Amino acid sequence: MKPIFRKLALLALFIGAPLFANALDLKDGDQIAVLSGQNFEIWSCGPSGYIRLLLNEFTKAGIKQEPRLIALEGKKTEQMLARLDDEVIAKKPVVALIIPGTEDYNPWAEKTVSESFKNNLDAIIGKLHAASIKTVLVTSYACNSNLAFIPNQNVAEHNDAIRSMAKEHGLPLIDFVKVVDNEKKIVPFDRSLMARAVVNQMLTGEILRVLGYSDQEVAACRQAWPLEFPPSVSNNTYAKLRTAAKASGKEVDAYITEVLHDSVK
Repeated sequence: MKPIFRKLALLALFIGAPLFANALDLKDGDQIAVLSGQNFEIWSCGPSGYIRLLLNEFTKAGIKQEPRLIALEGKKTEQMLARLDDEVIAKKPVVALIIPGTEDYNPWAEKTVSESFKNNLDAIIGKLHAASIKTVLVTSYACNSNLAFIPNQNVAEHNDAIRSMAKEHGLPLIDFVKVVDNEKKIVPFDRSLMARAVVNQMLTGEILRVLGYSDQEVAACRQAWPLEFPPSVSNNTYAKLRTAAKASGKEVDAYITEVLHDSVK
């Protein structure tokens, strides 16, 4: 089976249960922007993807119309800046999430932060501030959470630059590197489907936290969210599962879940 819902770096930000409505005044039809320079696969709108988890929170909050998304995916900061006025600011989003990433540099070979990286981010933040658009910065690993992995060591200075910029501009920061470190285990972002599901939950929790959820509320959400993901199987096997699902009167995803559950009883 081809992996389902694997779209890189869509995003968004939310409004949680009505108790937290003041965290962000998000209304039906509001637009949300994401500017992403990442190229690793932790993003998904599948059942355990952070898009789906956030949309579920929207529903709980009584948001009837899903927020519209403005996505600049896999872009260098230079490209983000060039397209910012026409593709983001002109559409008047209420929130912009910036995930500066390895599109700007080669984490296998580059360690020092270039002036252009910092200058571009500074200009992007300045424009968003002038347009009164709430802005959130995010740190990240290069490929996984193994601190001994050279690319992850090389991105340390870039993440420090992101942290400094958030402090300088007084912006909310999702320090995702530290969030993953606190899990006390190696997370292979672009390998295990289960690991990706866990990472999506961690990211969702941090988005909720930066917009008003308490530590206890984030913990409760993560406890309640299911870990669901599509298994990777061959096309032939998927065809057989689909046939069996039809014969049993079930949707194929529900049938696969049932088969997996029964196999570990």
